[in-house]
Amino acid sequence: MKNQLIYQTSKIAIGDDVQFLFESVGRNKVIKIIEFSPIQEIGDRTVYNIAFGDFDHENQIIRDDINSNNGDMYVVFNTVLNTVPLFFELHPRAVIAVSGSDSDENFIKECLKNCKKKCTNNCKNSHRRIKTYLYFINKHFDELCSDFIFFGRNKLKGNEFVQYIPTNDYHDILVYKKK
Repeated sequence: MKNQLIYQTSKIAIGDDVQFLFESVGRNKVIKIIEFSPIQEIGDRTVYNIAFGDFDHENQIIRDDINSNNGDMYVVFNTVLNTVPLFFELHPRAVIAVSGSDSDENFIKECLKNCKKKCTNNCKNSHRRIKTYLYFINKHFDELCSDFIFFGRNKLKGNEFVQYIPTNDYHDILVYKKK
């Protein structure tokens, strides 16, 4: 994990939200945004959703439904991951909630409407984002556990988060920074 290529980010704090902007430089130049925004409280801790996508400057929103295919996927992914410790420096008692926007029921319905992969009942494009995070956590689990604690939730098995076990299938992840 050390010495991974990343893009330089610019940090912006707006109220309780923390945003990181960077320019993806591949086939095109694309402004990307990572946003940590509070979504709920768990005891005395604030849970922040991590959102990521292209920055739509005109509408001032994150477009997480676009796949830029800019040829720099690994650098972009490493850049997103690199913001997690930076975020925890600002909010050490926070909890980060990770899920995939492509796991949402609306994503699947919309994708099936214009399916290019000839899907019928099960969308082959769904759950790709969370699977990318699961793969990374599983691959680096021992190293990551020196700084973080993970919990996972499989919505098919209930609504409870449980201690993360590598290789289990999860739809959502909670990340806590160790003290």
